[in-house]
Amino acid sequence: MNRSKLNKVAGIVFMLASLLAFSNDTANAQSVRSRGMGGAFIGLSNDESATIYNPAGLSQIEGREASIQAKVNERDIFEWQSLAFTGHIYEGEEESRFSITDYLEHNILEEPIPRKPKYSYGFAYTQDKRYEGFGNIVGGEYVGVHRKVDDLQLAFATRFPIARRMLAREQLYGGIKIRYLEVDRHVRGGISANRESLSLGAGLMYHYNDQLSIGMTLDNLLENVKGDNVKEDGVSFNIGAAYEVARGTVIAVDGINLTDSCDANERQYRVGVEKKFVENDLTMRMGSLNGTLTLGFGMNVLPNVRVDYSYYDGDIIREHYVGAHMTFD
Repeated sequence: MNRSKLNKVAGIVFMLASLLAFSNDTANAQSVRSRGMGGAFIGLSNDESATIYNPAGLSQIEGREASIQAKVNERDIFEWQSLAFTGHIYEGEEESRFSITDYLEHNILEEPIPRKPKYSYGFAYTQDKRYEGFGNIVGGEYVGVHRKVDDLQLAFATRFPIARRMLAREQLYGGIKIRYLEVDRHVRGGISANRESLSLGAGLMYHYNDQLSIGMTLDNLLENVKGDNVKEDGVSFNIGAAYEVARGTVIAVDGINLTDSCDANERQYRVGVEKKFVENDLTMRMGSLNGTLTLGFGMNVLPNVRVDYSYYDGDIIREHYVGAHMTFD
């Protein structure tokens, strides 16, 4: 390993150690695989949960994928379940019309890159329930409250054609996401409140080379809110990167809500590592979500089925999640 690569690895390891020293924060589960990596997934987003993390990542996926996931412990006070699916609307043949990019690739570059425009879509639904027993344990805003959150997201993505070698990059992806979020709160004594929001977000993903990818998302670019709290959440800017330090080993780093929109997601810093073993049949994961340790693993039980597990080491409630991930073609 040369000195430049050693410096990169050392820098990433130092960042991981620094983030582990930060104070703990509230968990925000979105997928079992990414949970094991501390939720650092914006720059990776290479499975069906890209709908949630970065819609641009959907166009990286070659076939159809689906998952079903759930929190498995203490469901009488804190219940969470999710399902997601992604596929392709259209995958055309190479375009016959003339373009400068095609001319450069086929007449100047040594190895022209075959390219087929691809349009992909993703669907994700998550339900989160926190009962009064949860508030009795964690306190604060949850005391005496029964809260249910329904989160429905629909995303579309495409891959932009680029002359990779001339521009020193492999691919550029873009996507948009429509999100419907409903929050119901019932307070002890009969008081209830309901809030609904419909928002539009966007994402980009840039593959610099076979090892490094960078992702960026903007949430709540447009938002319509109704109900008991009609204040808009504000635009949230999020960025992430993933780097393959060795074959089968990826380190991911995310910054969430860097614009610090007071009513959007809380600002978070996430770091995760994923390592594949046994001819990619076993995957181990570790991460930090704002300083809280997360662990996980994935195991292929059938050629097209993987089982995932993740653990969130919360100060008050420790959370265990399981999921099944399926590929169809």
